[in-house]
Amino acid sequence: MDQRTRAILTQQITPKKFERLQWDHGLRERKTMTDYLAAALRTAIYDGQFADGEELNQVELAQFFGVSRVPIREALRQLQAEGLVQNIAHHRTIVAGLTLPQITELIEMRAVLESYMLRKSAPKLDKAVLDRIRRICNETDTLKDYGARWVVKNWEFHRTLYAAADSQAMVEAVERIHLKIERYARQAGTAERQREAAAEHRLIFKAIARGDHAKAATLLEQHILHTGEVIRRHRALSEGRPLARARAGRRRTALTG
Repeated sequence: MDQRTRAILTQQITPKKFERLQWDHGLRERKTMTDYLAAALRTAIYDGQFADGEELNQVELAQFFGVSRVPIREALRQLQAEGLVQNIAHHRTIVAGLTLPQITELIEMRAVLESYMLRKSAPKLDKAVLDRIRRICNETDTLKDYGARWVVKNWEFHRTLYAAADSQAMVEAVERIHLKIERYARQAGTAERQREAAAEHRLIFKAIARGDHAKAATLLEQHILHTGEVIRRHRALSEGRPLARARAGRRRTALTG
């Protein structure tokens, strides 16, 4: 790793990295210091506030949170057990990342699972749930960037779509996938993609509202795959590779489930 790359991946800890602590009450609930620190770091990683390979400096973290290095070290051990961080030479800890093939596979899994659950759930959604989805769409339209609030609202939209699917194991599987890949969607996101994603949400909602559940499921699948393509293009550009189109065979497989 050259000095420039090391400087990028060893950035100072700032309040911006932990912005959700300011308004997400769930993160501030009373708990042990180690659990609190683990939750704060886990959320910051999931939100994309730390890049893959970025160092989590124990001294800086201890100074930022006003604690000793002991609970920081214990919190990092929790995250290491979850696969979110890894230890490297000289007792340094960095954020663990996913390869593009791993991200692509998770995107395709999510597309298939979510569209299947929406097909089960959509016929059971009552007016109250539809009104809630509409409100989420309206609230999403007011967001101006891919900040932490977008992450929360985006998951709320998706989770509400299949609330009536009675498929708890699948919902939990999708949530795990969502947590693993949302940071890459956020890192690849642009203002244009945010507007597109919000518009795609609205189209999915309208299809459900008019009773075209098959169309809604297809739109949801395409929406998720579109996000995967945005991530792929961003990764290619960041690595200086040519922008080859995604393989048609793989895309058709995901779309047909």
